[in-house]
Amino acid sequence: MPVLSSSLHRDGNVMSTAGLTGVVEFFDLRKLQSKNSSKRPKSFATLAAGRSINSAYFSPSGTKMIATTQSNTLDILDNSHTAKGVIKPMKRIKHDNQTGRWLSTFMAKWNPNQFSNKEIFVVGSMSKPRCMELYDCDGDQLSELRGDALTAVASRCCFHPNASKLIVVGGNSSGRVTVAR
Repeated sequence: MPVLSSSLHRDGNVMSTAGLTGVVEFFDLRKLQSKNSSKRPKSFATLAAGRSINSAYFSPSGTKMIATTQSNTLDILDNSHTAKGVIKPMKRIKHDNQTGRWLSTFMAKWNPNQFSNKEIFVVGSMSKPRCMELYDCDGDQLSELRGDALTAVASRCCFHPNASKLIVVGGNSSGRVTVAR
């Protein structure tokens, strides 16, 4: 299974994997010990997205997960670490994730800091003029970060982890980095 991302839940017991199979799988790490190491571990829950999944990450609190799919969606899952069987997203946001051949794929990332009562995530955008999009954990778009310095698609975005204020960083396939404060 070609894995594009993995995420460890804050409890340290649940891990997710996502990739080219178009499925996010959830595993209980306490149950992965097998006498037959050639046997593939069994997931306890799955989310099918149809096409490949660029990333799937647990929020810092662990209550939400954001999956960036090649089916042109951002899928938000609620308490997926406790789900069983086939699960559905609590919210599916239409989002153009077709970055094409020359750009890195989008991977939505959670803010590791808490600035409000809701967790937020950032993802790049194909929109013109170029921007980075901020959403809350319920899937409501909060903001589009734009500016004269953001001239290309920011495929990889993240938050500054130790900032006392919100700082978003976006990078493109050419190596250009944009900082939004």
